[in-house]
Amino acid sequence: MTFAKWLSLSEAEREADKRTWHPFEPGYWHSLAVEAAARFNAEFGSKPHVTKVFKSLYHARELIVAVQTNLSAAKKAKLPPSYLGFRVLQFANQMPEGILVDPGPPSKSSRRRKSAGQKQGPPVSRSPIRKAEPGSHHILPLEGEIDSYVSPRVATELRALIKDKPEKLVIDFSKVSYIDSSGLAVLIDGMQKVEAYRGKLYLAGMRESVRIIFKTSRLDQVFRIRRNVADALAAS
Repeated sequence: MTFAKWLSLSEAEREADKRTWHPFEPGYWHSLAVEAAARFNAEFGSKPHVTKVFKSLYHARELIVAVQTNLSAAKKAKLPPSYLGFRVLQFANQMPEGILVDPGPPSKSSRRRKSAGQKQGPPVSRSPIRKAEPGSHHILPLEGEIDSYVSPRVATELRALIKDKPEKLVIDFSKVSYIDSSGLAVLIDGMQKVEAYRGKLYLAGMRESVRIIFKTSRLDQVFRIRRNVADALAAS
């Protein structure tokens, strides 16, 4: 669904469509939420007490427009409670909760935003894939920011590795500086596929800035996270 189509829906139609969403899965709804947050920022970002606007995957359940303010906890800025079908939540004098994405400026069209993202997306390391033997492992090194533009490529590489059904699949995060909700969704899907054939997926070498994202969303309790690749390969 394009953002123009989203704008043409009634409030009831938007709510009906949102009931079909699975926020951790890569999908058009992440683009819709980013664009809504960008437009909200353009309209309200300069209002008194607003310091920053984000798109957030709130409590790993809901896509929202998250607003950081410079007010005390007891006060609210004069902002709408919802915007273009997304709930607006204010976070007084603190970083918003959830997995945050800086939406940037609103785009003129979804097509232009997508093409620009494809040109600017950071590279994902690509290593040769060898056929796995029983008890074998694969290592997938990533780098840069894993966002909605890069996540599809990560998903493609994961699918290729998972086809071999390695006993261990280790994703090397040592060169990853950021991951958003679309990237997390790819990892969750990969983990489910690996566990379906009774393999194990490990995340290794995570920087503290990235680890905080997993901790905030409580995904540090879901994934097998190890200090480095060697520790992951040695894990039982």
